Parts: sequence; C-alpha cells; structure tokens
Amino acid sequence: MNNRTKTGIVVLLIVAISTSVVVVSLFSTADPEQRALNDLDVNIMNIMTDSHIPGVAACAVKNGEIVWVKTYGYADLILNVSVTNNTLFMLGSVSKIVTGIAFMQLVESGLIDLDDDVNDFLPFNITHPQHPSTAITPRMLLSHVSGIHDNWNVLGPLEVSGSDSPISIEELCMNYLLTNGTYYQTPNYNSAEPGTLYDYTNVGSTLIAYLVEEISGEAFEDYCQENIYIPLGMTETSWLLANLDTDSIAVPYLYSGSSHTALEHYSSPVYPCGFVRTSILQQATFMTMLMSGGSIGEVTILQNSTLQTMMTHHYPALAPHYGFFLEHFGVLWGHNGVGPGCNTRTFFYPEVDEGVIVMMNFEDSSALNSIHNHILVGMRAAFGWLT
Repeated sequence: MNNRTKTGIVVLLIVAISTSVVVVSLFSTADPEQRALNDLDVNIMNIMTDSHIPGVAACAVKNGEIVWVKTYGYADLILNVSVTNNTLFMLGSVSKIVTGIAFMQLVESGLIDLDDDVNDFLPFNITHPQHPSTAITPRMLLSHVSGIHDNWNVLGPLEVSGSDSPISIEELCMNYLLTNGTYYQTPNYNSAEPGTLYDYTNVGSTLIAYLVEEISGEAFEDYCQENIYIPLGMTETSWLLANLDTDSIAVPYLYSGSSHTALEHYSSPVYPCGFVRTSILQQATFMTMLMSGGSIGEVTILQNSTLQTMMTHHYPALAPHYGFFLEHFGVLWGHNGVGPGCNTRTFFYPEVDEGVIVMMNFEDSSALNSIHNHILVGMRAAFGWLT
C-alpha cells in the first residue's frame, strides 16, 4: 500500500491510558495477579512511548471468555479522542480470515470444490499467461500458490483516500488478470506454474471474494454481513467506509522525526485482502468463534471440519506456515495485518483455547510483536496460561 500524507500534525504525544482504563499504580502490590497486570500495563505504555504509537486496543480470550481487555492512548490526536472498547480499527490482512470463511461456507454447501477450475464459475477465463494449460483452483488461491503476483506499480495508484474504491471487485479482477485488461502488466503474474510457488497475494484473495459474489449472487459486503457479521452480532463491522461512522474509526498515523502525520481513511479495489474495520470487542467475538470450532452459542458460522480444513497445510513444502488464509507459527493460528497507519494481530492456541488480539493505528511490527509477547507473559503470570 502507498503511504499517503494529507495533513501534518506537530504533536507532543503523551501516551495515556484511555478513560476506559483505570490508571494503575506503579508500586508493588501483594496480589500477584494484579501485580502481573500492572506490569503488563506499564510495559505496553513504555512500548507505545518508545515507538510513538498513538493508540492500542488489546484483549485476551480464554475458554470463550474475555479475561483481559485494555485500551491505551488516542484514536485521534488532534481531537484528543481516546481509544475505547468501541473504537474501530482497520484490520489489514487479518481481514483475509473473513474472506476465507465466506468462501469456505460455499464449499461447505457443495456449491464449489477446492480443486475446481475457477473459470467454471466466472464470466471470463483467467489463465496464467505462461502456463495456460494449468487451471487455477481455489485451493491454490487460498494457499497463495496460484501464480498471481501483487504488482504494486498497478495496485498502488488504485488506492483512494476518504472513501471506498469506485472500482468493483469484478472490474479489478477482469482488468488485472486478463492480458487485454486495463491494469494488466507482465508482473501481474509470477513465472511459476500455478501450484508450484508460494507468492503471497492480495489480488488472489480478491479473486476469492469475486468467486463468492458470482456463486452467491450477492455483493461481497452484503454476503459477509448476512452470513458472518450479523449472526455474530458484529453490527459495527464492515469492509466499506460507507457503512460505518468514520468518527468511530481510529485515525491512521505515520511518524517522522518529532511529529505524527494523520492519514485519511483509505480503501482499494482489492479491499477483500485487508480492509475490515471493527472494534476490539467485536473481533474478540470473531476469534472466540474460531477458537470454538466455528460456532459460538447457538450460531454456527462454519462446521468444525471445515475450519480444520482451513487450519491444514495444503502445500507444506511451499507454504509451511500457511493454511487457508490462516498463518501458523508454532502452536498459534491466526493472521497479522499491516498497512500505513495500521498494525494488528489475531492469534490463538486452539489446543488450550487461548487467544490474543492487538490493534494499533500505527505501523510498527516490532512493537506489535513486543506487545503481544508482553500480553502472553502477563496472562501466564496472572492466569496460568500455557501459550
């Protein structure tokens, strides 16, 4: 994604816990659990200060319950708007989990098979220009081995600020993937035969979303609302800025030298790759559904067997850390998300039913990793976690 600077903001950032958080004492306490949680707060605030992070929302879930949730700092530095449990954050590529689930619901219903030729479901034929006889399949797309490549010389200029992209998913797929398309360039595909090389691609996830549209007969946003968000009670979650109160979305920030720069909320025609915006509590519900095998309460989003298919390495030699739009590191499954003014993480340990979410309105993967690690240390010390 291209960085886009709209207004310079000279701000002396004083990181503070938001009004939803009780300011913790820095003095020791006789309660080991509270001392561990106090230490966690201090560590997160120190990371935010050192890394110039405006705002953070984070939570920990165990056995279907939120055992810890905190918000820190600011959603808007100029207006002094604190991050709260209801602040919406852009998820980045964590959003791909939603795209994968939407598609796998159709597989579960028998409407498409993982090894079908995608052209059997599209109004135009997509073939790798160098390997036209090799079909591109959903299994390849979901595992990032389809031969499609993200050409940012094309994709970057298509991003827009302040609104949703006027370019439809269909238009993007057709003009990017067809050799006579408006956005076609040779680097839109890598040179490898489909199914033989891992090449992480946002366009590939957009093609999966387009398949959802073609098979279901619904716009991708509408399908996800009806089949994922609304059933889960995620009523303030959307792919589209037009469907949200933008005043509730954390402003994305960059930092250079001694000042922060605010970015406008932005979008792209490849929005199914990373443009879900939601709150920490809503994302906790979503992660709880994943940790519970695809169901939460009386609501079933996916059968557990289907979720297990997503949590399988289908190309272990090519993508040893990837299932179907789910990353796998050690005992953890989930996904990271990153972009200008955006860094998030949703990871869980399915065998012990423990998971952590971190959302930031600032891009710093090292800081995100440190915050996540401190949360795990705090949960072990306070609640005996195994992760």
